Amino acid sequence: MNYYNYFTEIEEHFVRRRGKHLLISPMDWALIAAWRDAGVPLQVALRGIDIAMDGFLARERRGSSKVNSLCYCHDSVMMEYASHLESRVGESSAGSRAAPIRAEVDLDTEEPGQEQILDFLSTRISEIRALFSKQPAFEGVHRVLVRLEEVFDNLKSADRVDSLALERDLGIVDELLMTELRLAVLPVRILAWEKEAKKELRVYKKRLAKETYDKIRDNFMRDKIRREFNIGELSLFHL
Repeated sequence: MNYYNYFTEIEEHFVRRRGKHLLISPMDWALIAAWRDAGVPLQVALRGIDIAMDGFLARERRGSSKVNSLCYCHDSVMMEYASHLESRVGESSAGSRAAPIRAEVDLDTEEPGQEQILDFLSTRISEIRALFSKQPAFEGVHRVLVRLEEVFDNLKSADRVDSLALERDLGIVDELLMTELRLAVLPVRILAWEKEAKKELRVYKKRLAKETYDKIRDNFMRDKIRREFNIGELSLFHL
């Protein structure tokens, strides 16, 4: 999987295929995050979008309507992902001559260098440090800050970057951060965000499995929390 262009590549590809410039919605962004978290490789997602859009354009001859949501492509993306997984199972059972399976990283894509990752982590550390200076009672946030500084120092002294291990570490830290920050949000704001999510997710509910629907809603709420405290996501996908 391509860590570093996943979101922007999917957004730009969908906009191109749609044929008219339209920035994707926060819910569509949350859907992309759900694909990412499910392990859908970038090229598989792009193929799924192509299949969905080709089918739509073949049926819509007049060109009077447009696909307004990336959700339209979800079924095709997941079908392509299922085919991708099935083909990988075949490869792994074909014998010792089969190519090794790389389920998470596209090694043909140039990865960012150590300095670029350090700059990214430094920015997140500065954001969290600024928050803690304003809200010193956030003990959980302080624990996140300490752990993130340890990750930074370890990476700075490392001979090489293990992107997979680093992404897993950042995911754990980000989960703790979101838990702590959600507790700091006024209940009335949480309720307002939940109502907004429910309204925005109406277009998704009939098309998506409950697990995916819940994941998109969770990603939407996390985005609201990050915006509330001006802290970016701790993920190499956002480099």
